[in-house]
Amino acid sequence: MSLLADSAAGSTSRSVLVVPSAYPTIQSAVDAAKPGDTIKVLPGTYVEQVTIHKALRIRGAGRGATIIRAPRTLVPGRDGTNSIVEIFGRASVGLARLTVRGPGSGTCDDGALGSGIRVLGGAHLNLDRSSVVQIADTPIAPCFHSGNGILVGNFPVGTGSATIRHSFIGGYQGAGIVILNEGSTATILHNVVRGPGFSAGVSTDGIELVVGASGNVSYNVVSGNVCVRGDADCGRNFFEQFQHAGIVGGVAGKRTVIAHNVVRHNQVGIYAAEAAFLWRNVAVDNGYFGMALQDGLFRLTHDRVRGGHGGVAVIAASADAVAVLRHVTIRRTAGAAVQRIECCGFTARTIGWP
Repeated sequence: MSLLADSAAGSTSRSVLVVPSAYPTIQSAVDAAKPGDTIKVLPGTYVEQVTIHKALRIRGAGRGATIIRAPRTLVPGRDGTNSIVEIFGRASVGLARLTVRGPGSGTCDDGALGSGIRVLGGAHLNLDRSSVVQIADTPIAPCFHSGNGILVGNFPVGTGSATIRHSFIGGYQGAGIVILNEGSTATILHNVVRGPGFSAGVSTDGIELVVGASGNVSYNVVSGNVCVRGDADCGRNFFEQFQHAGIVGGVAGKRTVIAHNVVRHNQVGIYAAEAAFLWRNVAVDNGYFGMALQDGLFRLTHDRVRGGHGGVAVIAASADAVAVLRHVTIRRTAGAAVQRIECCGFTARTIGWP
């Protein structure tokens, strides 16, 4: 059974398919739907994986009311990893007013949960007013390349795109949002991305635009992304150790905007590489630095750093690094407000800072 929603003269009629009154599962409605249809999911918990390869809108009754929960046994998707919702085949899919929830019941060695929502094969995700939570294994563990809330794109081949708005991503064991590979893009606005901090015993990042991905990351609140306590591989030495950050992004030759975000209680608030525009971000009490800028050209305007060990680190590791600071405020840091870190004959410098 379906209800006609849009049937203007001269246009293709589009249906609204209702779960569970007309279709028992979300996947059965997806299979029955035609491109352009809407699937309305009534309140309830739906224990299933959902795979989508056609243009659809899936609308729940609210993030606390409609829940897609990971089943005990997960079937691997197109890239060989496990996800709760997978979008592929160049489909453009809207998800709104629902929750995607783990945890997975696998382990690092057997059936690890790769992601809550997986987007690949040139597909596009439009996520609005939703939650992606508890994306972790049982027990939670630092499984390689697993436990990401939302993963878009593929490496070394494959892209995807996403618009993520007004949503909550938390309880992940890898990263909250990952946009991966050259050609993958995202607009990430007005979200809360909350890592587990030191309590879970895993190292996390909040939002990552990496391996050539670009986009706009603005008006988000990102917190609690750190490295496991006591891990000797993590530290402030940018040449020999790792750092975990609230927002990671930047790529040469493409416009990456990181603006109006609040990043707090991460190891590094914002970590940018190659090139990025930073505008009116607020970094509060991040452990290592409020902002770290590496190997490229960066423009900071009206950004603010308060507390933590250091303010802004400008790092030249494999290329010269230049940071242009305009109306940047740095207060109450335990270490230097601006630190220039150089290696291997490359130069780090700032413009607009003493």
